[in-house]
Amino acid sequence: MKQTEDINKIKAVVEYILQQMGVAVDYIHLFKVMYFAQEEHLALYGVPIMYDTFVARKHGPVPSLTYKVLRVAEGKTKDVTDDLATFASELALSVTDSHQVVSLAPGTEIDMDELSRSNVRILDKWIAHCKEIESFDLSELSHDKAWLKAKRQTEKTGEDTKISLYDMAASGGASKEMLQVVKERQINRKALSWI
Repeated sequence: MKQTEDINKIKAVVEYILQQMGVAVDYIHLFKVMYFAQEEHLALYGVPIMYDTFVARKHGPVPSLTYKVLRVAEGKTKDVTDDLATFASELALSVTDSHQVVSLAPGTEIDMDELSRSNVRILDKWIAHCKEIESFDLSELSHDKAWLKAKRQTEKTGEDTKISLYDMAASGGASKEMLQVVKERQINRKALSWI
């Protein structure tokens, strides 16, 4: 289960993307901005923007906690923590051209203290890059080596497979040195997770 601080960071990222996009966006656009920004941030700084777990699905990487919150907002999942219910209440869903789209609920304020300057800079880059690309073209772009490795495992097991931060960093163009940093930080995070 995600800690409150992880949920708050994911919420800030999602809400920032929706605010900057300026219009309701389909899930593919939201998920791919998150994914590409995550890859680049890992490649440049050795740390993720947020700790949402991306899994390999048919149309590319899907951030699992964000997707769960959207399912709550759709009314398809009900048994969730207060943190996730609050997150879902700050999203507005509608249908445009037969596609489910999401935007910020009126009055929602983003906690910008959750986002660093590097987070914002990289998110802005990927929002601008992805904004004008058609959904399925964007999906195709996300079928990189990290997604493909996890997708192959998904096909073997029949279960969603997590895309590792290490593989995302590698797909994002991280140097050997930065890949080592990512690996060490993940080992340390896992070792400290029981505390």
